[in-house]
Amino acid sequence: MKRLLCACVAMLLILGCSTTDPELTDASITDDNPVVGQRVYAQVYAITDDPPMTYEWSASGGTLDVDGDFPYTTYWTAPMTSGPYTITCRILDNDGNQALYTYRIEVRERSLQGDVIGGGRKAITMTKQSDSSIGGIWVSVRDDALRFVSSRSNEGSVWSKNFFTMLARTDSYTGYYTIWGAAAQGRDISVLTSDVDATLACGTCLATDTIQALAKDVLDDTILWVGTDSSLSYYDQVNDFWGTFLFVNVHDLSEGPDYVYAATGSGIYRLDGRLEPVYSGDSRAVLAVGNDGVTDVWSVTQGKIRKNGQNLASQPSSVVSSLDLDISGNVWCGKYRWDGSRWHQVPGLERVTVVKSVASTEGLIYFLSDSGILYRW
Repeated sequence: MKRLLCACVAMLLILGCSTTDPELTDASITDDNPVVGQRVYAQVYAITDDPPMTYEWSASGGTLDVDGDFPYTTYWTAPMTSGPYTITCRILDNDGNQALYTYRIEVRERSLQGDVIGGGRKAITMTKQSDSSIGGIWVSVRDDALRFVSSRSNEGSVWSKNFFTMLARTDSYTGYYTIWGAAAQGRDISVLTSDVDATLACGTCLATDTIQALAKDVLDDTILWVGTDSSLSYYDQVNDFWGTFLFVNVHDLSEGPDYVYAATGSGIYRLDGRLEPVYSGDSRAVLAVGNDGVTDVWSVTQGKIRKNGQNLASQPSSVVSSLDLDISGNVWCGKYRWDGSRWHQVPGLERVTVVKSVASTEGLIYFLSDSGILYRW
C-alpha cells in the first residue's frame, strides 16, 4: 500500500511539472475588413507553464511593424491590392512548445463615404491624433458635442464646443487625451482632458483676435504655440508664462521633425529663434516632412503649392489652404493627392468643394466640405 501511494505521488509530480503548449487565451484586431493601405493593430494573449514566451509574426501580404517592447502586438498595413490575407502569430515557450493563431482578413477597395457624422450634423473643423500609431480624428460639430471618429467608432463626447481651431494629443502611457480648442474669436483656449474642462486665456492675445492655429513644440512639449491673425505667441506651461514671438498674421502651424513651422502673411517661419522667414510670400498652409534626415517644407503660398520655396511644376485644379501627409507618404491638398509625380482626385468629390483634408494615422482620409459635410475615403 505504501509503495502504491509513493507511485501515485511520483506520477502527480511528473504530471504537474510537465510542459504543454502555450495556451492562447484571447486575440483581437482593430479591423478585419480594412481598406487597401489601412493600418490595423493586432494582439494575442497567451499563458504557459514554461516562460518566457517569444512571438513570431508573419503575413501573407502587406507590411508588419512589431513593437519590440510589446512583442505580442503588431501593426499591419494592408497591401494596395484587395483580397483575402492572413496574419499569423507563432507563440513559443522556453521549452520550444508552440501555439499558432491566424487572423483571416478581407481587404477591400477604398470607396467614398458621405455624411460620416450622420444625423444631418455639420462639422466646423477637425484634427487628428497625430501622436497615435492608429488614431482617428476629433471633429468639432456645430452646436453639438465634439466627436471622435475612426474606422470603428463615431462617438460623441460630453463637451459641446464650437471650435474653429483644434489640437489633440494622447498620452502613450496612460491613454488619456487632451484637446485644445478655440472659438471663432477671443483669447480663450479650452483645455479638455478625461475629467477636466478648463480655460487657458492667452496672455498676449487681444480680445478681438482670432486664434487660427495651435501646435505643441517638438523639442519641449511643455510649450504651446498659438497663432492668431495678429501675432505668434507661446505659452510656457512650467513657468506659467506667455510670450510673443512675432507680430504677424498666422494662418497655420506644422509640427515638423525638427521644429514647428508657421505659415504667415509674410512667409514660412521655422521656429528656431530666428525672426526672418525661411521662405517669403503670403502663405496659408504649411507641412514639414522628414525625408532621410532632411526636412522638406510644403506650403500653400500665393495660391500655389510649393516645396522648399519652389512652385511645383504640376498644380491641382483647385488649391485650398490645407496640407497633410498620409501614412503612405502622399501629400494631400483638399481632395487632391500628390503621389510624387502627379495629382489625383478622389472619385466622387468632383462636385464637392473641400476646404480641409486630414489623413489619419489609421490610413483613412477625411474631407470637410464647405457645407460642413464630413466625407471619408
